Amino acid sequence: MDLATQQRKLLGLFRSTYEATAEDDPYIRRVARSRDLAEGKKNIALWRVWVFERTCALTVNLLRRRNLLNNLVKEFITAENISPFRETQAPAFLEWLEKSEDHLLASVASFELALMRVREGDQQTHIISWTVEPASILHCLAKDLPFGAEMRAGQYQTIVSSRIPGHFEILELMTATSRAESR
Repeated sequence: MDLATQQRKLLGLFRSTYEATAEDDPYIRRVARSRDLAEGKKNIALWRVWVFERTCALTVNLLRRRNLLNNLVKEFITAENISPFRETQAPAFLEWLEKSEDHLLASVASFELALMRVREGDQQTHIISWTVEPASILHCLAKDLPFGAEMRAGQYQTIVSSRIPGHFEILELMTATSRAESR
């Protein structure tokens, strides 16, 4: 087996995207069965979690509350070609989570990514849509407090920009129904 093929298979074993077969080289089969591979995969996941805890704490806190952190980190490692540079890992993870069908998770990840970018000098204005009132959610996630009994549903936006004091503001959008009710 040539070196490039062997390296691709080893990477696939680490990322859980490749399963060794009886036709594989004995070395690949041995690595696939080894406790060292399992330990290495566990260490990679722990390292990613450690980086995410320090760089995207709001999103990590939400994932922990929902008991999704470890599974989604493993999915991310499997699905994405992750840079070895720590500075790029959290933005890549947040971009991946922005695509979630879970609206709250996607909004928190988008908000945190936008805030991260603005703090790093991004001059763009980022608009994040929410289906629940974000101020109390963000406060609870930042302070590690339990969410209130019920999240207030509605249409909201957070505007994230370097031109805003504190870098963000929250807007409640008026729907036709809420405009009629306010009259």
